[in-house]
Amino acid sequence: MKILTKVAVIFLLPLVLLITTVEVITFDVNYFDKKYQEYDISSVTGIDEQDLSDITEKLLGYLNDDTDNLNIVKEANGKEQQVFGEREVLHMVDVKELFINGKNIRNISLVIVTLSLVYLFIKDKKSIGRTLILSSITSIVLIALLSILMYIDFHKYFTYFHEIFFSNDLWLLNPDTDILIQMLPIDFFYSIATKIASFFILELMVLITAGIVMNKKIRGKFY
Repeated sequence: MKILTKVAVIFLLPLVLLITTVEVITFDVNYFDKKYQEYDISSVTGIDEQDLSDITEKLLGYLNDDTDNLNIVKEANGKEQQVFGEREVLHMVDVKELFINGKNIRNISLVIVTLSLVYLFIKDKKSIGRTLILSSITSIVLIALLSILMYIDFHKYFTYFHEIFFSNDLWLLNPDTDILIQMLPIDFFYSIATKIASFFILELMVLITAGIVMNKKIRGKFY
C-alpha cells in the first residue's frame, strides 16, 4: 500500500499541477489580448481588437462549458459574418471535450494524491519529503526534454500532439480563410506552450524545495 501511494504521488501530483497550469494560463483573456497586439491579429483577421477580445471570451467560455455553442457574429473586413465556419466549430467541439476530460482527470488525480499524502502522513511520514523530491525531479527531466524538442522543431511536435489527441484532421485549418487559425497562429501556441512549461518547472522547483525542507525537518538531515 505504501508503494502504491508513493507511486500515485510521484506521477499524479505533477499531472495535477500541469493540467491546472494549462487551465489557468489558457483561460487568461489578457494574455490573448497582449498576443493579438504583438502579432497584429486585427490586421490579419480584419476584426478590431475589442471584438477579438469579445470573441476570445466567448470561445474560452465555450471551452469552459459555460455555453453550448459558438454562434458568434462579428464584423470582419467591413462585413458582418459568422466568425467560425463549420470545420472550425467541429474542431472546437473536440478541443472542448479534451479540456473537459483533462479537468476530470485532474480532479480525480487530486483526490487520489490527497488521500495518498494523508495515508503517508499517518503511516510513513518520513517518506513524504523524499517522494515529493522524486516526483519533482522526474517531471523536471521530462518537461525539460520536451521543451528542448519543442525548441528544435515546435511545428513537428505540435503536429504530433494533434495526431495523438484528435482522431480526425479538423485541426488542419486554412490560414487564408479560417479566422480561428488567423487569431491563433502557431507562434501563439509556441508562446503559450513556453509559458506553461516555465510556470510548471517553477512549480516543480517549489515542490522540490518543500520536499527538501520537509525531509530535513523530519529526518534532521538531507536524504
